[in-house]
Amino acid sequence: MESYLHMDLSKSSANQIPGPHKPGRKVPEKPHFLKSAARFMVIFGLVGGCDFQLPPKPPDVFFKVNSVPVGAGPAYVASADLNLDGEADLVIANSKDHSLSVLLGRGNGSFKLLPPLPMPLEPSALVLADINKDGWPDIIANSRGTNSLVVWLGQGKNTFVKWRTVKTGQGPLFIIAGDFNEDGILDIAVTLNFSKMEIYRGRGDGSFIKGETYKTGSRSYSGVSGDFNHDGHQDIALAVHSSNASSIRLYFGKGDGTFPTSSIIAQGLGTLTLALGDMNSDGKEDLVATSALGDNLYYLVSNGDGSFQKEIVFSGGGGPIALVLGDFDEDRQIDVVVANSRSSSFSLITRNANGSFHFPVRDYVTGGTPLTLTTGDFNSDGLSDIAVASNAEATVDIFLRRRVMK
Repeated sequence: MESYLHMDLSKSSANQIPGPHKPGRKVPEKPHFLKSAARFMVIFGLVGGCDFQLPPKPPDVFFKVNSVPVGAGPAYVASADLNLDGEADLVIANSKDHSLSVLLGRGNGSFKLLPPLPMPLEPSALVLADINKDGWPDIIANSRGTNSLVVWLGQGKNTFVKWRTVKTGQGPLFIIAGDFNEDGILDIAVTLNFSKMEIYRGRGDGSFIKGETYKTGSRSYSGVSGDFNHDGHQDIALAVHSSNASSIRLYFGKGDGTFPTSSIIAQGLGTLTLALGDMNSDGKEDLVATSALGDNLYYLVSNGDGSFQKEIVFSGGGGPIALVLGDFDEDRQIDVVVANSRSSSFSLITRNANGSFHFPVRDYVTGGTPLTLTTGDFNSDGLSDIAVASNAEATVDIFLRRRVMK
């Protein structure tokens, strides 16, 4: 006869933030099999043995089909249909050989590599958007070494022209696009090396006018825009990272291109990158964040008024550094894919029917030191695939997705 002890760890308590946090506070380390809020069953046999029955891993939905050589030190990858042929393309910022790689999708998981676009020193971030309203996606990339942004305008026929250079403050780190003054023209926010964020208002011809500058408290390598307090205006969330001042900071927009009020919604988490999505389908934009402290992944549930509740989703990963969201197992729940820089892999974290996160996760091996990843339908089958840039090997690995058997 066997006795069963059923233990449900899937419902961790959520802490309301903001609130007092001790600087540098770390999440207690768990045994390896408890490094997640997992549901499991312990079975005690007659002979006193003990067997842990973990839930199965998520379905094996990704498979690697291609590894595309790019420039040295790929630091950022983004996807868009650059030539409007209906296929997803890629642009990669290569920080070590100071170039942008443009990969045109063929619709079967392979790509045509265009001649590299030369950049000034250290491009490490970019956005793809139509900033001159001609219908063609353009490229805005940073140059950390020359304190500037470079604007490449899409011309169609697989060509880009270097339009102009936009001078910024010292050491531009990250770029966020959005219509912050609600004039129908895209603007950009740029984070800087010395704890600042600058706003640049788009003119609609590919040029920008410098707006206000805001303090961030430390460096920010990632951010997103969304309406976090439901006032109809775009706000900005930044992952601010340093050894003693890590936080997630919100800047609330007025709709005129200014952000007069701000708040700190999470402090001491060691946040590195952010992703935005309505994770619980309540009409409010939630945040998911990677953390350098304890290799944690955090889920921040929006209250709809600019405040959030936080939950630890996963602890003890292999250096989570970048993430994307999407329904990868076709169950109408938003899942998380995380690039792990130290373990040279990415992890698929799916959701259960009740909205909780499913563990264990499924890992996929990538090239060395993946620092960035993106999604796109790279073989035109209607499913979102994954592109992961390997910084150590100067490649982009393409993982296509297979349909889940119901």
